[in-house]
Amino acid sequence: MSWVAAEGFQRRPLVVVEDHLYHITELLERLGGGPPLYDQLTVVCLDRPGPDTTRTTAGWLAAWPGLQVIAAVEPGAATAFPDAAANGTEPAARGAARGVAARFQPLPPAAFTSPHRLCQTVAAALRPGGLLLQDVQLQTLSFIPADRWWESIYLASAVRGMFAERPPVCRFVSNKRGYEATFGRDLLDAGFDPREVIDKGELDRAVVPTLRGFLDRAFPLVLRLAAPGRAPWELRVGRAGAERDEAEDQLDLVLWSAGDGAQELGGRALASPGADAAARRPHHLDAPPPGPARRRVAFKPGNQEAVTWRCLLGDRLAGGPGLPVIEVGRRLAPAGAGKPELTNLAARHIHSLRGRLQDPAAILTAHHAYRLCERLTVGLADEAGAGPDRR
Repeated sequence: MSWVAAEGFQRRPLVVVEDHLYHITELLERLGGGPPLYDQLTVVCLDRPGPDTTRTTAGWLAAWPGLQVIAAVEPGAATAFPDAAANGTEPAARGAARGVAARFQPLPPAAFTSPHRLCQTVAAALRPGGLLLQDVQLQTLSFIPADRWWESIYLASAVRGMFAERPPVCRFVSNKRGYEATFGRDLLDAGFDPREVIDKGELDRAVVPTLRGFLDRAFPLVLRLAAPGRAPWELRVGRAGAERDEAEDQLDLVLWSAGDGAQELGGRALASPGADAAARRPHHLDAPPPGPARRRVAFKPGNQEAVTWRCLLGDRLAGGPGLPVIEVGRRLAPAGAGKPELTNLAARHIHSLRGRLQDPAAILTAHHAYRLCERLTVGLADEAGAGPDRR
């Protein structure tokens, strides 16, 4: 399933690979300042299995709601995570998150002995175009010689190669001094810049800003989502065309902010009158078949139709009662218009919106209000920090 509508353990924009429990704990504690990153992050812990790993993993999941963890913990132990938080011995015992087990995935035992299995695990946790932040010295991996610890950089290179499109950015942390002389040439050969290796001790000055800065640059939009039978949720998304295509393949309706007040409507529920003509268009036998026809509607800043779509989507995300017919008409009508004129203007306006859709019944009229059908999966994407009430 696509990362857009996936439930349970999800692919994330940020993945950190580290082999020591205490180093991961130090990083997670630093991420508390500013907007939290835990719901954008998956930690791949390569510490060996044992009571310390189980207990510490339980503590991370209880203390930082939203965080995902892959660790060498028995699958059955996931059911004990809430109990570990509730017994009062963990930092956030008072607020253990619901569905803790859904944010945990066991690390396959083969990951310690097989580079391919480890790379598969990391790649499956990472969103296309995301950031992989990896410790250079991973001492628990039996396939990396102790005297050639920097060969772990080839793991990141292999992960990057597993993405046909939008490969991830790979960065490294190290507490070694003089690493440029030690493995700088290997870094260059693997396609990495030695100057971008981050000092692991500079958590506040370098590591955390790297994570935050990358997320803001590569995934600048917050996509709020609602689907039948699910509580609303959020994702950070990028502006890349392929990223939008993937989202629209999973969403019936989504309104995108263009960053300058303009907006664009997309999604699989939009009518595509040119699709049949495209399918009939002749093409060379050796050419690939035409891709799915996409219908997107662009709106200039202040466009009233865009305002109504935003209000409909916002109402659906909030589980609201719909948009009162009179209020829609009042927004469109000249000052002093009477109720019949308001009602007629609103009806004509909504008729034009319904004309955009494959199924006009996707916009319902009930109890003197307009609302989107609850069977739709919808999204509303705005600049991070813009807030849910942006118009």
